[in-house]
Amino acid sequence: MTRISATPIPKFVDLPRPDDSGLPRSWQVWGPDDQLGTMNHIAPETAAAACRLVRRGVRFNLDLPLHLPYSLISEGFLMQRRAPVHGLDKLDFRTLHVRDDKLDGFYLQGSTQWDGLTHVGSPQYGFYNGVRADQITFGPDTRNGIEHLAEFGIVTRGVLVDVPRYCARIGRQWDPFRRDVLSAADLGDCLARQAVTLQPGDILLLRYGWIAAFLNEPDPARRNRIFKEELFAGLSGHMETWEFLWDHRIAAVAGDNPTCEASPMEKGKNLHLAIARLGLTIGEFFALDALAEDCARDGQYVFLLTSSPLNLRGGVGSPANAIAVK
Repeated sequence: MTRISATPIPKFVDLPRPDDSGLPRSWQVWGPDDQLGTMNHIAPETAAAACRLVRRGVRFNLDLPLHLPYSLISEGFLMQRRAPVHGLDKLDFRTLHVRDDKLDGFYLQGSTQWDGLTHVGSPQYGFYNGVRADQITFGPDTRNGIEHLAEFGIVTRGVLVDVPRYCARIGRQWDPFRRDVLSAADLGDCLARQAVTLQPGDILLLRYGWIAAFLNEPDPARRNRIFKEELFAGLSGHMETWEFLWDHRIAAVAGDNPTCEASPMEKGKNLHLAIARLGLTIGEFFALDALAEDCARDGQYVFLLTSSPLNLRGGVGSPANAIAVK
């Protein structure tokens, strides 16, 4: 049996609920100094087993180009994020023509990205594992930065959840630009129909069909309206989803939409709160369409998944730099 941690992992129902929010907290499950959260479920044996899934050596880049999607919109939510501006420095050095490039206005969560453990916190209770706002300094003493995931190394079994194909199979309408919600029960049923049994350390990749629909939308005004209305299909943020992910020992969850979960989010009932409460890493804008086509052809929805976040001290988030290999 795969060992996921030397630390006993309590069931969701047994996690403490120590404050008036009534929400569970996993703080100190992996010790008072932990800065990885649920990524701890990826043990060395988990990574080794995932490598043995590779049969054909076919690779799928799961990252959008860095200028997408924000180069395609001019108004909407989170518009402090912009597409980076690519600059080029030119230098003639001895007999060589030298070129250096740089990015200005580079928002680390402006394209395919991970929300790290300082992305969401509570004014009353702080960030994951009790980290206070004044402990996020970007200096040597900073806490919960994305560099810990870079040093840890994300190598595990990825599981694709192909929501549009699942809905078509059961005769359910699904619209990525409407607040259609995938419940925990739906998630379990989809995985069962894909013949997937979850294992500790899995990362779930949820394809909602959002990326393809958005990139294929020709009307700039409609693209702006999609962001302005914040209506995105996605995963439920209710406690049933938290429980599903925690008790299956999921390392992280990512979607192909702007929020991973359904939007607008419900106050007090959203998955992003689990970043602070459970130490759950969440991914957004993952490019999953080519991978989904391959999974549908061969019927295999599990694969080796690697991701190398930026080794940036104190980083709140990072481009995912993610690859699936089958």
